[in-house]
Amino acid sequence: METVIVSLICIALIVFGGMTMAQGFMTSVDASTTGLEEMGQRDETLIRTLLTPFSATQPSADKVEIILDNDGQTKLADFDKWDLIAHYYDGTGTYHIKWLPYTDGTLDDNEWEIAWIHLNGGAELFEPNVLNPGEQMMIRAQLNPPVGANTTNLAVVATPSGITCSTYFSP
Repeated sequence: METVIVSLICIALIVFGGMTMAQGFMTSVDASTTGLEEMGQRDETLIRTLLTPFSATQPSADKVEIILDNDGQTKLADFDKWDLIAHYYDGTGTYHIKWLPYTDGTLDDNEWEIAWIHLNGGAELFEPNVLNPGEQMMIRAQLNPPVGANTTNLAVVATPSGITCSTYFSP
């Protein structure tokens, strides 16, 4: 009789241990699958996103206006998470590399804002403050010190997903 009780306890421990190991294995597989799925979705978003510079002008020595086209299939937003980096020479020939933060208020020195978002030249009506596929957006940046005359300079724009575009500007 003692061997039957010990055998039942051993069988119960083996079943319990097997179930615990199976549960751990299934949890591990589920976590791995979820991670792979998220990576696939991120890669799909990156492949479907295309941001193209249309033009870059300087209405004054301290302002740069960059027009970007969303030529991809993904809508873009969260502009406060975007990066704008300006590489430029000032009036004394000093080379500057500046990261400019986004502002949705008054534009101050070394900041950038969205001047407008247009669809086919008209004001944006559908999903305001979102750059949908086919729309254009003007970024206005204010630089201090101002850009020097007769210089060629570079602006790089990067989205939170890692999509970048760059364009040259000259006064």
